[in-house]
Amino acid sequence: MSMDGLSLYASMLELRKTLTGGRIDKIQQTDKEELLLSVRGADANYRLLINASAADNRVQLTELKKQAPAEAPMFCMLLRKRISGGKILGFEQSRLDRVLKITIEAYNELGDLAQLSLYCELMGKHSNIILVNDEGGIVDAIKHVGLGMSAVRLVLPGLEYAAPPAQDKLDPSSASREDFARSLCAVGISIGKALSNAFFGLSPAVAEQLASVYTDKRDCSELDAQARMELGGSIFDFYKKLGKGEIKPCCVLNELGETVSVYPFTLNGEGIKQYQSISAALDSLYVNSDKREWAKRHGASARKILQNNIERCEKKLALYADALNCEDQLEKSRLYGELLTANLHSIRSGDDKAVVENYYADPPEKIAIPLDKQLSAGDNAQRYYKKYQKLKSARDMAKLQREQTMEELGYLEGQLDNLTKCTAENELMELIDELREQGYIKKYKNDRKRMKRAASKPMHFVSSDGADIYVGKNNKQNDELTLRFASANDIWLHTKNIPGSHVIIKCQNGPSDAALNQAAQLAAYYSRARGGENVPVDYTMKKYVKKPNGAKPGMVIYTTNKTAYVTPSEACIKAIKQL
Repeated sequence: MSMDGLSLYASMLELRKTLTGGRIDKIQQTDKEELLLSVRGADANYRLLINASAADNRVQLTELKKQAPAEAPMFCMLLRKRISGGKILGFEQSRLDRVLKITIEAYNELGDLAQLSLYCELMGKHSNIILVNDEGGIVDAIKHVGLGMSAVRLVLPGLEYAAPPAQDKLDPSSASREDFARSLCAVGISIGKALSNAFFGLSPAVAEQLASVYTDKRDCSELDAQARMELGGSIFDFYKKLGKGEIKPCCVLNELGETVSVYPFTLNGEGIKQYQSISAALDSLYVNSDKREWAKRHGASARKILQNNIERCEKKLALYADALNCEDQLEKSRLYGELLTANLHSIRSGDDKAVVENYYADPPEKIAIPLDKQLSAGDNAQRYYKKYQKLKSARDMAKLQREQTMEELGYLEGQLDNLTKCTAENELMELIDELREQGYIKKYKNDRKRMKRAASKPMHFVSSDGADIYVGKNNKQNDELTLRFASANDIWLHTKNIPGSHVIIKCQNGPSDAALNQAAQLAAYYSRARGGENVPVDYTMKKYVKKPNGAKPGMVIYTTNKTAYVTPSEACIKAIKQL
């Protein structure tokens, strides 16, 4: 959800109140297009998040924890050099457009105080973060825009900073009641579209929701002169109250209670939750979506590698199926060879076929065997014997290789499922390292290129009766949980013949029915059977689970198991407490 100018204004008011005068302690570039600044305020420490991605661009305070890469990108290093330890002097948002200017006072290389400006431009795919010096020159930007990308506005170090091209709109913070009423005179368009066309910072969707707070009309043509004045006056009053901090933001929730959209004002109706700050509201929206989007972007190359290898295995299995389904051709070649050998005396050279009696049939019958006229009768018989041996060898080899390919396919599909569970860099890198060790990704030429990182941890749930349940998110976690963490009498669960997570219930005297059911729900949900019905989940005591010698990571065998059938749902999973 991109942030429009109105939401940015609400966030700017909060930032101005909280961070003005604060010191920048730490700077991280948590993603290719995202910064996280730790700011020491007068009363507490805060985290300022600036995102310049196309879909989720925003500027806000956040309580969410972000993981930064081991090596900081160049733009992050430059910011650390230029503004780390700097004092935030203020925040400005001209005309309530989607550009926020953060003024920072910091010492330069000569030890003199200098002012720099950090421009946060929230313009969809053109979003950017630009550092500008006190002379108006661009120091650097998180995204460079050269001649090949834009003929209107270049963003490169050394050039003079120019604001994005302005539209012919009014500043709503300084507009009058009459200005708002006049904008509603448009014919043939919705009220939201009319407001968006006339004023900066209002997207059509947000303008529609804002208008719905004060009127049930949807089209400008439904408003008479008095209704336009009343609605214009209401929106005028809204901006004044928003500037004074008297308007509270809200979130729209889905049926699972998750935030699906955020507005800097309170809507009418059900499924609405009010927040004290827009930052808290935005955190509720991005608490899960940020992780999903991060994993989607950063796992794209691994996903492509897995999909390509899965396709390769499927093609091999199709070839093996052809080799295994050649029984008729195999037997025919053997029969023709034997019948030709038995009738060599009656076959003349140069014939294109031999009509002989098939003594294997009951009753015996005549059969025509195609011949190669270039060969003798004996050579034709040998040709059929060789074809028989070749088909037989191919069939036997296909049986062996089919089993190996099926095992490889199961491993790859399991890794593809594990990829959907990765929400942090260390989890994803563990999966990629494993693919590298298994030969699917080229190995490092120098092991020193491997960055040391903290080991990832499995998901930890607590059942309704207090039992601890652990769910692995990749093969390394699965092996750790099953082979080292779990005790002999703990319960191990896994979907039957379906790639998925290893699940452990910590218990000494056997699990309760509630814990077992909830653990089975988790095993089914965190598998490729998510969304299915009556998913089979095998469970047994951990002491009956073994890892064969030479087995791939995450692969185990087990005995003495029982099977539960569950239908996983997101609502049930969210009802289970997660630590």
